[in-house]
Amino acid sequence: MKSYEEITEQLRKPFPPGTVKVSSDGKRGHIPVQVYMSRLEDIAKSQWHWRIIGDPVLNFEKNFVIVKGEITLVDTVRQGLGIAKIAKVDTSSIKNALMTAESEAFRDACDKFKMGWQDLAPYRDWSTSPVFKDISGLHLNEGIVIDNFDPDVHSVMPSVGRECIKCKKQLSHNEELLLSLNGIKFAYCKEHIPQQLIKKQI
Repeated sequence: MKSYEEITEQLRKPFPPGTVKVSSDGKRGHIPVQVYMSRLEDIAKSQWHWRIIGDPVLNFEKNFVIVKGEITLVDTVRQGLGIAKIAKVDTSSIKNALMTAESEAFRDACDKFKMGWQDLAPYRDWSTSPVFKDISGLHLNEGIVIDNFDPDVHSVMPSVGRECIKCKKQLSHNEELLLSLNGIKFAYCKEHIPQQLIKKQI
């Protein structure tokens, strides 16, 4: 059996040229889920596991779905969050959106192991989240984004190292995400964020 260090060293190596799929404007890139899964299978073999956490969150008013999941690698866990738009409210569209959101969650979890970082660096704006880059007008409240989501093992948004303006504690990745999605510019930790600034439950 390989150690966690041995596995992650191999997982983080660059992918072959042409692996990254680039958007038509050349500004965004992503690595297909199948590529991540294949590398995990080849390197970690039976020492990794993927699972969905809880039920998906479906919002038919604004037509989107949120899926949470986690990858266990040896004895280490990393979580991922995926969001997808629902084209229309029918069985086929909902199923496609769920599959897309799960893929995004899986990619996000792989990202926590630093897989593909070297390949995706030219397309990354480290102060924003690729998962939410194209989702406009959505304000997720604390209950959906933060509740039961461990900021020590998950980060949708890279931390920018800000401190809470009240207690001076450094903000976690999820706290930065919560502020961003609610349009709050000032740095507040979860405990000190003014409740009147949190958008209504969606």
